[in-house]
Order: sequence, then structure tokens, then C-alpha cells
Amino acid sequence: MNQTQINEILKLNEAFYKKASVSFSNTRQNYWKGWGRAVDVLSFSDHSTITVLDVGCGNGRFLGFLKERLPKLELKYTGVDTSEELLTEARLKYTDGDFIKGDLLEKLPEEQFDLVACFGVTHHIPGEELRTKFFNGLSATVANGGHLIITFWNFDTSKAVKKLEDKGDYLLGWDNSTNLQRYCHLYDAGELNDIVDVLGKNGLTLLTTFCEDGKNAASNDYFIFRKIDTITS
Repeated sequence: MNQTQINEILKLNEAFYKKASVSFSNTRQNYWKGWGRAVDVLSFSDHSTITVLDVGCGNGRFLGFLKERLPKLELKYTGVDTSEELLTEARLKYTDGDFIKGDLLEKLPEEQFDLVACFGVTHHIPGEELRTKFFNGLSATVANGGHLIITFWNFDTSKAVKKLEDKGDYLLGWDNSTNLQRYCHLYDAGELNDIVDVLGKNGLTLLTTFCEDGKNAASNDYFIFRKIDTITS
């Protein structure tokens, strides 16, 4: 995939979330079941406060989930997203969160966080080189001793509008319509293993994986890491 194709894909997805922000957010009001399973793996017993980075935060509902699930902890939450429309909704609903508009694929916050979550983002990253860059950058946002939760969407390729040239690349419609399209990548087992290796080289140890969400509890693959030590070259 060349840079021109990548730029076209990024513009397509940006336009999708601008046009479909209301209907998209309406389908993203409930908490994912997998979040509960993921948080059960984490250990914050020695914390009274945790810092949280929500990469691709959308309407901010993960903050609502954390407040309910971890009521004894003070949460210092930062959410980053490319959609101003979704961020506007998040700021109105969760006034105690810090919501920032930013290009997730170019630059993430320079601070490090106790918990970094990345839900519903990875399938929108075009090209192996850009994906590797993203996961390297993501690992840098995790504090020593902190946790990283990533999901990978197992979408139904039979519902794709179009299969693109590169392996695992598709265009999907929205709300039973082909008028609004978005780029999505379906990761295979080899790619997921490569990502685990990339994160491992950045000091992140894989704690567990599982499938959850959706009608068949198989919509998302969850990968949960902990940064045991920072490895530098």
C-alpha cells in the first residue's frame, strides 16, 4: 500500500465519522462486556489514583464504565479522538474528563499512564508500516507497572462492500447502507503475533487474551499487557 492510498483511506474514515457521528454514537451507548473481563485482570490495589489514557475514546463511555467499576479510585482520565463531533458529546456528558482532539496515528500524548485502553481503533489503521509505528507509539504511553488493553475487531467479511487489494483490507458500509463507507482491516493470527512481539520489545508482557462482545461473544479479541520494564536500545 503506497502513501497515496493510505491518505485516501484516512480521509475516507475521517469523513465517515463526521457524517455518521450521531448514528454511530447511538450504537455505542452501552458498555462492552469485555471491559469487565479486562478490568478483572488489572491490579491497582496499591493505588488511590490512576491515570487513564483512552485512545479512540469516541463519546467517552469508557470513563463512565471505569467510574462505576472502580468507584474507590480517583481517575485522572484523558481521552483522545479524531472526531470533534464525538468529543463534543463526551465533554458534555463527562465533565471530569480531559478530552483532546488529535491524530491518533501521528502523535499520542507524551505523558505515561497507569492504564491505556485502545478499543475500536486498530482495524482502521492502513498498512503494515503505519500499524507498527502506531503500536510502538502506543507502548510509549504506558507507565512502568501500567497496563495496556487493546481490542481487534472480528468483523464479518461477507458483509463487506468491497475487498481491497491488500490482505485483510475491506470497505464496510454502515447502517445497512453502502453510501457511507469505512476502511477496516481484519488481522490474522500471524499479524497479531507480530504485534505482541513489537510490544514485547517495548517492555510490555502479554498477560492474557480472550474473545468477547457481540451476540456470539466473539466480536473482539482482547489483548492485555503489563509494562514490567522499559527496554531501550
